[in-house]
Formats: sequence, C-alpha cells, structure tokens
Amino acid sequence: MLAELLAQARGDKKADLVLKNCRILDVYNCRIFTDDLAIGQGKIIGSGDYQGRREIDLAGNYLAPAFIDGHLHLESAMVRVDELAKLVLSRGVTTVVADPHEIANVAGVEGIKYLLNRGKDLPWNFHLMLPSCVPATPLENSGARLEAEDLADLKEEPEVFGLGEVMDYPGVIQGEEKLLAKIKLMEDRFIDGHAPEVTGRELNAYLLAGIQADHECTTAEEACAKVAKGMYVMIRQGSVTRDLQALLPAVRAENNDRFLLATDDREPEDLLAEGHLDYAVKLAIARGLAPLLAYRLATLNAARALGLDDRGAISPGKRADLIVLKDLEKVELEMVFKDGKLLYNRGEWLEEITPPTPQDGLEEKITSTVRLPEVSQQDFTLPAGKKYRVMTLKEDQIITGEEFVHRKEGEKQQDFLTRTNTQLIAVVERHQASGKIGLGLVKGFNLEDGAIASSVAHDSHNLIAVGRRAADLLAAFKAIEKRQGGQVVIAGEEVKAELPLPIAGLMADLPLPEVARRQQELSQAVRELGEDKKNAFMTLSFLALSVIPELKITERGFFNVKEFKEVSLVVE
Repeated sequence: MLAELLAQARGDKKADLVLKNCRILDVYNCRIFTDDLAIGQGKIIGSGDYQGRREIDLAGNYLAPAFIDGHLHLESAMVRVDELAKLVLSRGVTTVVADPHEIANVAGVEGIKYLLNRGKDLPWNFHLMLPSCVPATPLENSGARLEAEDLADLKEEPEVFGLGEVMDYPGVIQGEEKLLAKIKLMEDRFIDGHAPEVTGRELNAYLLAGIQADHECTTAEEACAKVAKGMYVMIRQGSVTRDLQALLPAVRAENNDRFLLATDDREPEDLLAEGHLDYAVKLAIARGLAPLLAYRLATLNAARALGLDDRGAISPGKRADLIVLKDLEKVELEMVFKDGKLLYNRGEWLEEITPPTPQDGLEEKITSTVRLPEVSQQDFTLPAGKKYRVMTLKEDQIITGEEFVHRKEGEKQQDFLTRTNTQLIAVVERHQASGKIGLGLVKGFNLEDGAIASSVAHDSHNLIAVGRRAADLLAAFKAIEKRQGGQVVIAGEEVKAELPLPIAGLMADLPLPEVARRQQELSQAVRELGEDKKNAFMTLSFLALSVIPELKITERGFFNVKEFKEVSLVVE
C-alpha cells in the first residue's frame, strides 16, 4: 500500500482522486493557497500538479479539513444515532467524540453497548468515551452504578476512545478510591474533564489525576487560568450552554493552540435551524475571530488535543476527511469527503445512511424504563415553614444561584408562589419506583399556569417538572409514565403538547425533522403558558445536574454543589 501511495505522490502513477482548482486552507500557518490536491487510498497524498484516475473541479471553492467535535452527547439530539449522523455529516463533521453517560445512567452497560452498536458502522469516525460518573455523584439514584470493573470489559472495543468527563471533581480532588480506579483503568487514553469554577490548589489536584480538557469554563478569566496550568479548553456552543462569546476574548496569538470548539448538547430544533459545529465556527467568525483561526479551532486544534494525529489538516498522510465550502465566513458547505469518498454533494447523499441492525436483546433493555410509585398532589405540597430556599436561574448558563423567600403566616401556597414569583420544581425517581421525591422552589421560570415535565434530567434522568400547581405537576408525571419517557406541556391538567422519548426516556424513534417539529409545538405551548425561554426544556433538564454549582435538585431534594451536601428546602 505504501509503495503504491509513494508512486502516486511522485507522479509516477495517477492518484485515485485529484481535486482541481482548490483554495486550500492551511490550518498550520492560517493561510490560503491555490492548488490541486491528490488523494489515494483514502489518504491525502499532497498538493501540487497531479493527474487523477478521477478528477473533480472545485472551481475555486475552498477546501478545508472536516470538523472534529471533541465533546458531545448523542442523546441530547433526542434521535437515533443514524439520524444525528446524517445531520452532522451534512454540516461537515466527520469525527465525533461522544460521552454516553446519559444513557448509561438509565441502562448501564447495556446503554453503552446500544450506542456502540448504533454508531460504529456509520460513515464517520465514531469515538465513544466510557462514562466516569454513573451516577454523577454518590448521592443520587440513577438506573445503574458503574465501577471500574464494569468498564474494563468495554475498554478494548475498537470504538472506545477514553474516559468521559470526570464530573465528580470533588471526588477526584479528595482522592476517592473508586473514582481513581476508573482513571487508572484509562490512564493510557484521553481523559476528559468537567471542572466548573475549580481553581488554585483544587485545580492542581484535579489535573494531577491526568485530566486533560475542560468544557465548563464560562468566563475568559477562568479559561486563561486553566490554559496556564496546561489544560485544553473546549469552547462550548450548545443549545443552553452558549459560552462562545464569553470565552473568545481568552483566545490570543500566544495561546490559541490550547482552544478547540465543541457542542456538548444540541437539540433537534437548533440543529436544523442553526447547525452543529459549523454554527460555532460561523458564530466565532461573526464575533471577530479570524476565519482561518476559527477553522483551526474546529480541526487541527481538536485533533491535537485529542491525540488524533491522522486528521485535522490537509497534509500528506492525513485522512482525506475534507469539506468544500462556497463561502468561508458563512460556512456555506458544498461537499463532504470521508476517507477520500464523496459522501455529500450540494444537498444530495451519494451514500445512503441507514440504521445498523439492532443487536439481539439490547432494544428491550433500553425501553420501558419509566417506573413510578404511587404519586399524589400531596407530594407537591410545600411543607410548613416561614423561610424557604430557592434555586435561581442565570440566563444562557446551567450555573444556578440561591435565594431565600419568606412566607406570610397563613398564606396559601398558590398566593405565596405568585407573590414571590417562584415555581414548584420536583424530581421523582423513575428507575426503581423507590418513592423518592425531591421538592423545591425555583425562580426564573415564567409559567403563569400549567407545568412542563421531562424524562431528560441530567445526569441521572429521573423525572423533573416545574409549575405553580400541584395538580398540574401530578398530571405531567403521569403523562410521562404513560409514554415511557418524553416531554410534555400541561395546562388544566391536560396534555397540550408532547414529544415521546421511548428509547431510555431520552431519544425518539422518529426522523430528526419530525422531532424538531414536535419541539416547536412544545415551545409554542410553553409560550402560551407565559414562558419566554427559547430552551425551557433543556434549561429544566440541567437543574438536576448535581455537579454544576451552585444549587441543584435531585430526587432527594436540594443539593449544594459547592459544599457537596444536601440542604433543606425549609430554612425556618
């Protein structure tokens, strides 16, 4: 094979494919030059005067390395893996590094195997991380609990790439034995991080464990501080967590090689309307980042950070994973090549992308996963008290704050909630029908009536709902149980809009456009209840994530992440 490639490189033999009249992006030097590009056996031979067995005239269009998404959760797209693959490939992403801790929290090892089976035979570079924190913290009830010995059996699967985001940063810092065993198991692989607002000596301890990257920075100062200690910083542009604008000031000539782009969580409606990693590139350029540097963050920098030396640039020996663009700044994509094969051309698929054959027994294990105990309105009635703790939302962030509100003597629950502009928020354990229900208050939702509820509640994925009336919360939880997972909008105790998610309560067995259409119906129904948030359901889903400061809610009640302990709803 090498002898054949060398002959093509010398020009003694025709290359398998030559792309003619290209404006080639040199992401090493951040420059553009015009030339032809030769490809052989799925690899880049090089630029120059070449003849090919097949030739395609790019007519002066731009030729760039394909995008690499270094951190995403497949489950957040709420569709089958093949449906997501079609979308991201059409947007120029040929490499994904996926962390399956969402489905693993529901279905354990079987959930990981399900995604491996669904993702491995599609025409992309599919890399799956082994989840480090299932459950996210020791104080939660998820559908599974995975230790190092559970992960060891999966380590040698060809698609397994590294250890997923280590969210239990207090556990790492304190040297928690079981967590360190997982890190030890994967010490020869890429280990992803998750360290919001971790600084100083605690960050030193976290990094000493071998963790290499972080996608939780929300300020330029935090990003620079982590880069100073040798971390790679993933600039995240998700559906709720939109950190790009805040972090771009940290990217400078002296340090830009330590930054890469990632999506983390993108919902169907945003995927169709805005895009995937291509949207982050376009937005970075629009916010003032030099275009070639934006492409570098999505290609070469990502490859280097992840240790993927065979891709990320247009140079001899790299994979011929390439994109052709009509407009560089608008990221107007014309073609996608995977290993030198034209996969997508001006809106037309040249290779059909179909779901892999299901693996025996796996489908049954990841459906019918919602098991509720008997629930009543009384479960969503506030306990007596004078002073209550309240979770407060922050715009475009999954970080929350904490406030306190006072209840007047004899004040009815409905009057109290209206006067203080707060809503009931509740989490019901759904994996074991244990009867555990966490009840709290939240400020930042604007529902004037009704409730919204979801079986997507990071990361344990118990059921979560918010609203002003106990009866509506009860109706919402019952509706999700009936559908074995999903998202619903309730008004007058009736379902006004719904998105069924029967696959582990996280994903729909529907085409992506249909899921996006149903999301739009959910959004419209939410607006009719007075809520103006663009991503109300995704915002809701992160309020149970007990590894993001400051105050979160689980099926056990309020949890203070900074103090890493449960705290009471009633203060006085």
